Amino acid sequence: LSDCFTDSDWRPALKAVMDAEGDTDLALRAVNTLEKAAFGRTSLKLRIPARQQKPVQL
Repeated sequence: LSDCFTDSDWRPALKAVMDAEGDTDLALRAVNTLEKAAFGRTSLKLRIPARQQKPVQL
């Protein structure tokens, strides 16, 4: 992610995962909360780089 990663943006998601360890109901509630937050951000853009071709072996 290089310079595109902002720790504070991902901290709530990481905390939700860590807090829900072993608790399926809590994990599902956390995912639903994160999903609602993501859909509410109209400026959210996912950038997935194109898969690079495997170099030719010499």
